[in-house]
Amino acid sequence: MQATILQRMDGAARRLVPFGVTLVLMLFAMTPTYVPGLSHITPLYALMAVYFWSIYRPDLLGYGSTFAIGVLEDLLAGTPLGSGALILLLCQWIVLHQQKFFNNKPFGVMWLAFALVAAGASLLRWLCVGLVETSGFTPVTEMAASYLMTVAIYPIVGWFLAKAHMKLLAQ
Repeated sequence: MQATILQRMDGAARRLVPFGVTLVLMLFAMTPTYVPGLSHITPLYALMAVYFWSIYRPDLLGYGSTFAIGVLEDLLAGTPLGSGALILLLCQWIVLHQQKFFNNKPFGVMWLAFALVAAGASLLRWLCVGLVETSGFTPVTEMAASYLMTVAIYPIVGWFLAKAHMKLLAQ
């Protein structure tokens, strides 16, 4: 049976959910916060989304989409061009090449694995920015605070991503 134009549009929109949600989370990270002492510390929301979608729907978030989100993040954040893309692509590559590990694991294991990926991503981001920026390296405490916030917030963001996955991507 031939699919109608509305069914094809619905299918295309559903396939864009991982890209769209990751893009929205990346833009959310750019939103200024007015919390005293935390205004310059931002969790790595795009990393959370790339990690999640690379595990559960790797077919819908390709390397090109991840690269585009990373470059846009660099442009908006003023970080060295390509550093965000590199970090997101490395996360995606690691997860995709460890699919056997991620199959049917409980959330605690997935969270611990995310903590390891986020630690590497935070360190790489800190190095990329510190080596290129004229102001030098930011204090390690700021990088550590961003990392801890990223790991602490992942269960909440992961829950919303799982809801989006179940509701919007269900056939």
